[in-house]
Amino acid sequence: MLTRETIDFKSQSEWLDLRKRDITSTEAAGLFDEGAYENSRTFYELYQIKSGAIQPKPFKENARTVWGNRLEAAIAYGIAEDLGLIVEPFKVYMRIPEVRIGSSFDFKVVGIVDGFEGDETARDMFRQYGQGVMEVKNVDALQFRRNWIEEGETIEATAQIEMQVQHQLAVSGLEWALIAPLVGGNSPKVIYRTREDAATKAIIKKARELWQRIEDKNPPAPDFMKDGDVISRVFTNNDGSEVDLSDNERLIALCAEYKAAGADEKAAKQRKEAAKAEILTIIQSAKAVNAGEFKIGAGTNKEVFRAYDREAGERWTITRSEIPAGRVEATVPAFRNLRIK
Repeated sequence: MLTRETIDFKSQSEWLDLRKRDITSTEAAGLFDEGAYENSRTFYELYQIKSGAIQPKPFKENARTVWGNRLEAAIAYGIAEDLGLIVEPFKVYMRIPEVRIGSSFDFKVVGIVDGFEGDETARDMFRQYGQGVMEVKNVDALQFRRNWIEEGETIEATAQIEMQVQHQLAVSGLEWALIAPLVGGNSPKVIYRTREDAATKAIIKKARELWQRIEDKNPPAPDFMKDGDVISRVFTNNDGSEVDLSDNERLIALCAEYKAAGADEKAAKQRKEAAKAEILTIIQSAKAVNAGEFKIGAGTNKEVFRAYDREAGERWTITRSEIPAGRVEATVPAFRNLRIK
């Protein structure tokens, strides 16, 4: 039987330290290369981070995540009221040390209210399974349409969220979860999920595989389409050596492909800029244009001054050179921002 630990963390820094030693629920989709968001991780990236080869990128907050945090409690209590549930914050960190998987949570369903008149689905879940996890989401309406599936009464969250919830259930030992998204600021789209034994076993199996690979220093094969940025971070530094790999046919073929792709990219950019120039001669000063099946937006971006601090890195040709850290400042002139849908 698996042992579960519950830890009451006192600060965000303590919480972040706890997360480093485990595979967390927000990383669960990466075990299966199912992440689709900007901050998602692949299996290869999880290996590199958990082995200490690279540091995770800082989480990039945006307006949606900031407001999601601000509105989390309001969404939780509001949806609970609609469903006749009693919920409370579930702000602990739980882990299964044998497997080194762990999870944080939003809210927990702890009871049902008396005298409720309405749909009994959520309350029946509590009656059957007892307490459950409540995963709260503040979802943009466009993102919901693009990334979630809604077919009549059936709703599916993104693969990342579905795996996150199964991971939470596996770690907590609870039997059911309520995925509670508020879509577009005023439309709750609740989803009920029970703990799936197959999902729990798959998560544990992949987690054990990852930690065993780390112990054996046996990294998984990268997906070069997905993991290019991670590979660049793994191999940021060079040792100053010079080697002759003239007998490596694959390397020679890749160099040729890299050069050819660069030429194609340059030619495509030139074709794009030429098309843009000719389009502007036709539409002239118009800001919005309909052209058959296309809609053209051609607003003017005004001149702006930009400055940023550049991290140290490398510049690639077929050779590579060090790029020192520094501050970059530049004035971006006004230009026509042409967009075609």
